[in-house]
Amino acid sequence: MQPTQPNERFLFLDVLRGFALCGVLIANMAFHSGYWFLSPEMQAGLQFADAGNSLMWVIHFFSDGKFYSIFSMLFGIGFALQMQRSIEREEPFMGRYSRRLLILFLFGLLHAFLFFVGDILSMYALTGFLLLLFRKKSAKFLFRSALILLCLPVLQYAFLWWNAQGAPPVDLSGDRAFFEQLILAYSTGNFSDILFNNIGGTIFGRYPDLIFTGRFFKVLAMFLLGFYIAKSRLFEYREERKDFYKKILLWTAVIGIPSNIILAQMMTTDAYYMLEPSGIVQPLVYAFGVPALGIFYAVGLLILFQKPAFKSKLSFFAPYGRMALTNYLMQSILSGLVFMSYGFGLFGAVGPILFTIIGFSIMIIQFIFSHWWLSKFKYGPAEWLWRSLTYKKWQPLRKAEDLTFN
Repeated sequence: MQPTQPNERFLFLDVLRGFALCGVLIANMAFHSGYWFLSPEMQAGLQFADAGNSLMWVIHFFSDGKFYSIFSMLFGIGFALQMQRSIEREEPFMGRYSRRLLILFLFGLLHAFLFFVGDILSMYALTGFLLLLFRKKSAKFLFRSALILLCLPVLQYAFLWWNAQGAPPVDLSGDRAFFEQLILAYSTGNFSDILFNNIGGTIFGRYPDLIFTGRFFKVLAMFLLGFYIAKSRLFEYREERKDFYKKILLWTAVIGIPSNIILAQMMTTDAYYMLEPSGIVQPLVYAFGVPALGIFYAVGLLILFQKPAFKSKLSFFAPYGRMALTNYLMQSILSGLVFMSYGFGLFGAVGPILFTIIGFSIMIIQFIFSHWWLSKFKYGPAEWLWRSLTYKKWQPLRKAEDLTFN
């Protein structure tokens, strides 16, 4: 078998990106639907509550964190490919890359303020600037740095736990009252109510949570791991590496499966991030078990992609992945039409069974739209705008336009 050809290499990255985006949607549906904000008593009062609890365990095991880990690795791979392309074309890289990140940050803020507090784009943009510090480092240095960064959330949690010793128990009644007000605003309020809660939730809720949970460390770790993978050309399948890929599958399964069983169990109980000695298990299994299972998915998909029977089927994910930014934003817009007051107002009213069905319905709509759009246009709408603003010039969009433009 020959090494992966360039067009197949990029096709696989689009497939992997599309596959990851499907998982991100399902993982985010608990947040989009408002289920995440409900008290255990309110969750128990929803339809199909028992089956919903079981489904949440499955989502926590298979989905939560794994697909954003893949996305983060792809971001690092993309950074390496863009830098290499700039070197080959003898074009400036730092300025254009920084402008690209600044635009992504603005996209993320608008996304968070208007549609989805759980936005990840602004965090990717901020963390992406740190990649510039590693651009001349060796592959070995990148790998070691990624491992160290994965350990930092555990050390951070241990530090927080140590400093919390002797403190009185946290009173959650204020949080419950706030969440009830939030559910009311999102399900029945006007758009200004939603905007007010989104802005406040982003500034005073989302970003402190990202800091408290060490998410910036995790994301930078996966960026660096992706950069390492690109430098080592590991995403280009080679037959002589077959045994290496199998070892990666084995070890990521050994680490990832038991870790995520523990994680899913903790995330469906009150043990999640409690400041007690046993609570350190959660960040420990998350720090290593979640990326491990994400890598297991990615390597497994790479191996399957080499088989003609699977390649033709997996290629169906490629248009969805090529329009990842558009589809990520669209997921929030379509979810808003279902759950927010300006749509059907179902925020906080449906459980895991129904919001998962809704999530797959959104996915189907997006797959159809992506295949149709890319049959006529070169880029997704958001990708085209991002590219045009980055290059400070409107880019050709229709396929009939000049294809020689660089």
